Amino acid sequence: MEHTDKTSPVHIPKRIEESLLLRFILIGDRLKKRRDDISKELGISTQQWLLLLQVAKDPNIPFFDASEHEKDLLPTEIAYTFGTTRSNITALINVLSDKGLIALTPDEGDRRRKRISLTAEGGALVEDLQRYRQEKNDALFDGFQQEELVEALDFVERFIVANQIERKSTVTQ
Repeated sequence: MEHTDKTSPVHIPKRIEESLLLRFILIGDRLKKRRDDISKELGISTQQWLLLLQVAKDPNIPFFDASEHEKDLLPTEIAYTFGTTRSNITALINVLSDKGLIALTPDEGDRRRKRISLTAEGGALVEDLQRYRQEKNDALFDGFQQEELVEALDFVERFIVANQIERKSTVTQ
Protein backbone atom coordinates (compact mmCIF):
# COMPACT_ATOMS: atom_id res chain seq x y z
CA MET A 1 0.00 0.00 0.00
CA GLU A 2 1.40 3.37 -1.03
CA HIS A 3 1.43 6.31 1.32
CA THR A 4 0.33 9.59 -0.18
CA ASP A 5 0.40 13.05 1.28
CA LYS A 6 -3.17 13.56 0.20
CA THR A 7 -5.76 12.94 2.90
CA SER A 8 -9.35 11.97 2.43
CA PRO A 9 -11.83 14.49 3.67
CA VAL A 10 -13.57 13.39 6.84
CA HIS A 11 -17.31 13.84 6.82
CA ILE A 12 -18.58 15.13 10.15
CA PRO A 13 -22.25 15.96 10.08
CA LYS A 14 -23.39 19.25 11.57
CA ARG A 15 -25.33 18.39 14.73
CA ILE A 16 -26.87 20.82 17.20
CA GLU A 17 -25.71 18.72 20.18
CA GLU A 18 -22.04 18.83 19.18
CA SER A 19 -22.31 22.48 18.24
CA LEU A 20 -23.70 23.26 21.69
CA LEU A 21 -21.08 21.24 23.56
CA LEU A 22 -18.19 22.76 21.63
CA ARG A 23 -19.58 26.22 22.36
CA PHE A 24 -19.90 25.34 26.06
CA ILE A 25 -16.22 24.38 26.01
CA LEU A 26 -15.29 27.65 24.30
CA ILE A 27 -17.37 29.69 26.76
CA GLY A 28 -15.89 27.78 29.70
CA ASP A 29 -12.34 28.43 28.52
CA ARG A 30 -12.99 32.14 27.98
CA LEU A 31 -14.75 32.55 31.33
CA LYS A 32 -11.97 30.69 33.14
CA LYS A 33 -9.39 33.07 31.69
CA ARG A 34 -11.57 36.04 32.61
CA ARG A 35 -12.08 34.92 36.21
CA ASP A 36 -8.37 34.07 36.58
CA ASP A 37 -7.46 37.57 35.34
CA ILE A 38 -9.92 39.20 37.75
CA SER A 39 -8.79 37.23 40.78
CA LYS A 40 -5.14 37.85 39.91
CA GLU A 41 -5.82 41.61 39.83
CA LEU A 42 -7.30 41.31 43.32
CA GLY A 43 -4.42 39.26 44.74
CA ILE A 44 -6.31 36.04 45.42
CA SER A 45 -6.78 32.80 43.51
CA THR A 46 -10.00 31.91 41.77
CA GLN A 47 -10.65 29.15 44.31
CA GLN A 48 -10.12 31.61 47.18
CA TRP A 49 -12.57 34.01 45.52
CA LEU A 50 -15.20 31.27 45.15
CA LEU A 51 -14.72 30.14 48.75
CA LEU A 52 -15.14 33.72 50.01
CA LEU A 53 -18.36 34.03 48.00
CA GLN A 54 -19.65 30.83 49.55
CA VAL A 55 -18.78 31.95 53.08
CA ALA A 56 -20.60 35.20 52.25
CA LYS A 57 -23.55 32.97 51.23
CA ASP A 58 -23.77 34.35 47.70
CA PRO A 59 -27.18 33.26 46.35
CA ASN A 60 -25.77 32.82 42.83
CA ILE A 61 -23.51 29.86 43.62
CA PRO A 62 -24.71 26.63 41.99
CA PHE A 63 -25.45 23.66 44.28
CA PHE A 64 -25.72 25.98 47.28
CA ASP A 65 -28.88 27.21 48.95
CA ALA A 66 -28.00 29.90 51.48
CA SER A 67 -31.44 29.60 53.09
CA GLU A 68 -30.45 26.11 54.29
CA HIS A 69 -27.52 27.56 56.23
CA GLU A 70 -28.49 29.78 59.14
CA LYS A 71 -25.18 29.22 60.91
CA ASP A 72 -21.73 29.95 59.55
CA LEU A 73 -20.55 27.19 57.24
CA LEU A 74 -18.49 24.12 58.06
CA PRO A 75 -15.59 22.97 55.84
CA THR A 76 -17.57 19.85 54.87
CA GLU A 77 -20.43 22.01 53.56
CA ILE A 78 -18.03 24.04 51.46
CA ALA A 79 -16.31 20.88 50.21
CA TYR A 80 -19.66 19.50 49.08
CA THR A 81 -20.41 22.59 47.00
CA PHE A 82 -16.92 22.55 45.50
CA GLY A 83 -17.22 18.83 44.82
CA THR A 84 -13.99 18.06 46.63
CA THR A 85 -12.73 16.72 49.94
CA ARG A 86 -12.68 18.48 53.27
CA SER A 87 -8.89 18.22 53.36
CA ASN A 88 -8.61 20.15 50.08
CA ILE A 89 -10.90 22.83 51.43
CA THR A 90 -9.04 22.94 54.76
CA ALA A 91 -5.84 23.89 52.92
CA LEU A 92 -7.69 26.69 51.15
CA ILE A 93 -9.31 27.83 54.40
CA ASN A 94 -5.92 27.97 56.10
CA VAL A 95 -4.57 30.27 53.37
CA LEU A 96 -7.55 32.62 53.69
CA SER A 97 -7.29 32.55 57.48
CA ASP A 98 -3.58 33.41 57.27
CA LYS A 99 -4.49 36.34 55.01
CA GLY A 100 -6.96 37.55 57.65
CA LEU A 101 -9.97 37.17 55.34
CA ILE A 102 -11.86 34.49 57.27
CA ALA A 103 -12.19 33.49 60.91
CA LEU A 104 -12.62 30.01 62.36
CA THR A 105 -14.78 29.59 65.44
CA PRO A 106 -15.67 26.39 67.32
CA ASP A 107 -19.16 25.02 66.64
CA GLU A 108 -21.48 25.39 69.63
CA GLY A 109 -22.65 21.78 69.41
CA ASP A 110 -19.27 20.18 68.75
CA ARG A 111 -16.24 22.27 69.63
CA ARG A 112 -13.98 20.08 67.47
CA ARG A 113 -15.76 21.39 64.39
CA LYS A 114 -14.93 24.87 63.13
CA ARG A 115 -17.38 27.29 61.57
CA ILE A 116 -16.12 29.75 58.98
CA SER A 117 -17.03 33.42 58.77
CA LEU A 118 -15.71 36.47 56.99
CA THR A 119 -13.57 38.91 58.93
CA ALA A 120 -14.17 42.65 58.45
CA GLU A 121 -11.32 42.62 55.90
CA GLY A 122 -12.82 39.59 54.15
CA GLY A 123 -16.25 41.22 54.06
CA ALA A 124 -14.78 44.39 52.58
CA LEU A 125 -12.98 42.36 49.90
CA VAL A 126 -16.18 40.49 49.00
CA GLU A 127 -18.04 43.81 48.71
CA ASP A 128 -15.28 45.18 46.46
CA LEU A 129 -15.37 41.97 44.44
CA GLN A 130 -19.14 42.23 44.10
CA ARG A 131 -18.98 45.76 42.68
CA TYR A 132 -16.19 44.74 40.31
CA ARG A 133 -17.94 41.50 39.38
CA GLN A 134 -21.23 43.27 38.69
CA GLU A 135 -19.51 45.82 36.46
CA LYS A 136 -17.72 43.09 34.48
CA ASN A 137 -20.83 40.90 34.24
CA ASP A 138 -23.01 43.79 33.11
CA ALA A 139 -20.53 44.46 30.29
CA LEU A 140 -20.38 40.75 29.44
CA PHE A 141 -24.16 40.48 29.05
CA ASP A 142 -24.71 43.88 27.44
CA GLY A 143 -26.95 43.45 24.41
CA PHE A 144 -28.89 40.50 25.80
CA GLN A 145 -32.48 40.79 26.98
CA GLN A 146 -33.39 39.67 30.50
CA GLU A 147 -35.71 37.04 29.03
CA GLU A 148 -32.81 35.54 27.05
CA LEU A 149 -30.69 35.32 30.19
CA VAL A 150 -33.51 33.65 32.14
CA GLU A 151 -34.03 31.11 29.33
CA ALA A 152 -30.30 30.40 29.13
CA LEU A 153 -30.03 29.89 32.90
CA ASP A 154 -33.06 27.61 32.86
CA PHE A 155 -31.56 25.52 30.06
CA VAL A 156 -28.15 25.22 31.76
CA GLU A 157 -29.70 24.23 35.09
CA ARG A 158 -31.90 21.59 33.44
CA PHE A 159 -28.90 20.33 31.45
CA ILE A 160 -26.85 19.94 34.63
CA VAL A 161 -29.63 18.08 36.44
CA ALA A 162 -30.54 15.89 33.45
CA ASN A 163 -26.96 14.80 32.98
CA GLN A 164 -26.15 14.53 36.67
CA ILE A 165 -22.97 16.49 36.14
CA GLU A 166 -20.88 15.90 39.22
CA ARG A 167 -19.19 18.75 40.99
CA LYS A 168 -15.53 18.21 40.39
CA SER A 169 -12.91 20.61 41.50
CA THR A 170 -9.39 21.65 40.86
CA VAL A 171 -9.11 23.35 44.23
CA THR A 172 -5.58 24.44 44.86
CA GLN A 173 -4.00 27.06 47.00
